[in-house]
Order: sequence, then C-alpha cells, then structure tokens
Amino acid sequence: MWVAPLPHDSLVNLIAHDSRSTRLMHPPAKLASHRKDTALKWADLAVKPNFSWPNVQVELSFEGRKIVLQPITDELSCTVSVFDDHEITFEEGGTILSRFLSRLAWSMGSGIVELFICGSNNPARPGRLGRGTYEKSGWALVDPWDYLYLPSANNPNADLALALFREGLSINSVPFSFLSYFKVLNILFSGGYAQESWINANLNRVSYPPAHERLLELAKSECDIGAYLFRQGRCAVAHANGTPLVNPDSYGDKRRLELDLPLIKELSTLCIEQEMGVLSESSFWKYLRENNTETPELLKKIVSIDGRITYVTMEEYAQ
Repeated sequence: MWVAPLPHDSLVNLIAHDSRSTRLMHPPAKLASHRKDTALKWADLAVKPNFSWPNVQVELSFEGRKIVLQPITDELSCTVSVFDDHEITFEEGGTILSRFLSRLAWSMGSGIVELFICGSNNPARPGRLGRGTYEKSGWALVDPWDYLYLPSANNPNADLALALFREGLSINSVPFSFLSYFKVLNILFSGGYAQESWINANLNRVSYPPAHERLLELAKSECDIGAYLFRQGRCAVAHANGTPLVNPDSYGDKRRLELDLPLIKELSTLCIEQEMGVLSESSFWKYLRENNTETPELLKKIVSIDGRITYVTMEEYAQ
C-alpha cells in the first residue's frame, strides 16, 4: 500500500487486512516524490462528509471506473476509492475522486473534506484506512440512498464550477468560502463590471429565504448590490493592499460576510444552473416530476443476492 504524507500516528493506524495487499511504507519526504508516478490498482481517499454517508459499502461507476464508498468505523476512516484494472497513479486517482466528490457534494448540498490519500493493489477490494487523529464527521451513517442524483457536468466550465462550489461548501473559513462561490462567476465573466452586471440582472431569481432576506436588507442601504458584493466582498477578501478589505481579526468584517454568504452562495448556484446547465438537486427532481423521463444522471440502488450494493442507471436497471 502506497501512502501519501500523513501525520505519524495516522501512518501507524493504516490497516492492510490480507497478504494480497501490497503495503509499502516510506518516509513522507520520499512519498511526495513517488506519489505522482506510482502505479496502483486502487486510489483510496479518506474523507469527512458534511452529510449522511452510507452505513455499508456501496459501488457505482463514474467516468468508466469503479467507485467504492466505505463507512467510518471505530478504527477506519470514511473512504472513497477508485479502481483501475490496469493501473492508476495518485494524480489520476486523486483527480477522479475529487471530481466525483464535487458532483456528490453538489447533489447533497453540503461539503466534504479530503483528509489524506493512499493506494492499494488488492484487486478484490479497496484499501481500508485508519482514522488516526483526524476529526470525524458529525453526521450519522444512514442506509444507502434508494436513488442518487449524480450530475454529469461534462464540460470544463461546469467541472471547474462544481469544484469551486464544493470548496465553498467545505472550507472552514467564511471569507474564503465567499471567495470560492464568487469565483464561479469569474469562470464566465472575466471583468468586475461583467460580474456585477450579471449579479444585478439575476437578483430577481433569488428565492432561497436566507439569501432573499439578506438581499432585502442590503437593498435598504446599497443601490448597486452587484458592485457591493464584488468590491466589499470579493475584492476585499482577495486583496490586502487597499480599501475596502476584510481583516480576519475584525469581528464586524467577519459578521458582515457571514450575513452575505447565503446570498453569494445562491447566486453561485444560479450561475451553475442557468449558465452551465447543471441542475441543483431540487431542480433535478422537479424536472423529473414534470417530464416523466429517464436520465443517466439518476442512479438506482440494487442489492444482489450476496448483499452487495451497487448503483446503476435506470436504463441498466430496466435490463
């Protein structure tokens, strides 16, 4: 098992359960140089989801590869793994897993934090990663979802937008969460004026109650909401040489951004939906109800005789 850099106690807690797993332990400094080109069967990523995770192992296909989700236990981390029968490197596997997690986070409407990545070579099963001292998720495990919406987002702009959106959902910093959501707009609109104009043109679409309440409050003092969010939000967070700026030690600055966060998050969601064609979870289910159609983005749980749980498309299920 190849292991990416970890705290020492996490290295000790990694678990290999049978002789078919190749477990190769290297000092972290050497691992950093090997990680990119090391060929493996599995890339295994320990994660901390901010939503309920399946309480048993489940499998599904993503971008032509097998993805496996494993639940947290008293000893093992909550893990997502990708398998390639030929070989996969940490860079390839880590990228595929991150892309998958960004779609899952979008579907669930909550973040997921990546903890550390490892690798294994037992073709029969993914690696099992020790918990170490990492903080565990506060969300309970649940029975596997009956259905799962996993958006395709099959263009570079949508891919990047979902990655930035997951970053905004997951990061433990209000200013940088705000910046991640705002960067979604920057994918399509390079200049500040274009971003401000798009915001102002789409304020009438804001319906999420906390975002709408903040919008009404800002309208009492700000005549140009787009300019306010760009200059006193995006620019104030990104730059420290000039005014306005957000001081991490200023409670007033942090409190203002906390109040603005639901609004920029809602605008980011609208941009991904309206401009990039990736439906939010609520919009997706509304679309299915109104059109009564099948889509490869909807996966259904099936349970085999041996208890193995797999997610397949509705077309595959019908066969």
